Amino acid sequence: MNKYIHFTLEVGIISDKNDLFKFKIPLFGTSNVGKTSLILRFVNESFVNDIKKTIGTNFLVKDFEMDRKNIRLLIWDIGGQAQFSNMRTVYFKGSNAAIGVFDITSSDSILKIPKWIATIEKLGLKIPMLLLGNKYDLAPNMQIVKEKEIKELISQVSKQMGVPVEFMYTSALNGLNVEEAFSIIAKMCIENSPK
Repeated sequence: MNKYIHFTLEVGIISDKNDLFKFKIPLFGTSNVGKTSLILRFVNESFVNDIKKTIGTNFLVKDFEMDRKNIRLLIWDIGGQAQFSNMRTVYFKGSNAAIGVFDITSSDSILKIPKWIATIEKLGLKIPMLLLGNKYDLAPNMQIVKEKEIKELISQVSKQMGVPVEFMYTSALNGLNVEEAFSIIAKMCIENSPK
């Protein structure tokens, strides 16, 4: 039985490529924070229960229209395992923005976000950042990560990267803020694009 999943999906093909805004968006964070689930929720508009760990990276494409603009997001799902840390710079190169994901029921997952940010910083990228506190469907009963920690992380990342950082709670399970998160990152990319 194959323990690994690799997928490439293209949704809603846009015919007029001249007006296409194309953005590379990697999602990063430790294992089991729900990166793959968030991406599949956004692309397929449904929750997938049985997802295997991402080994290395997976790549998905989603086309959509927003504010009369055709958008193509090239979404990179970066595996969170430590053994792939030396490959991270490859995955971040050429990115237009990045989404950091942590699990609100795991304090360890938020503490590791700065290590990922350091990788982006090494590349000299000054790209829009969005942080997602995932698994909000488990709050408030199981939420371990406190508001103070989240605010401190936002401030730290913003200072470290010299870029604005947005934050949202999400739930891949029930879809809370998933579409909104990808819309926000697309808007941030458009605003950051050369005019």
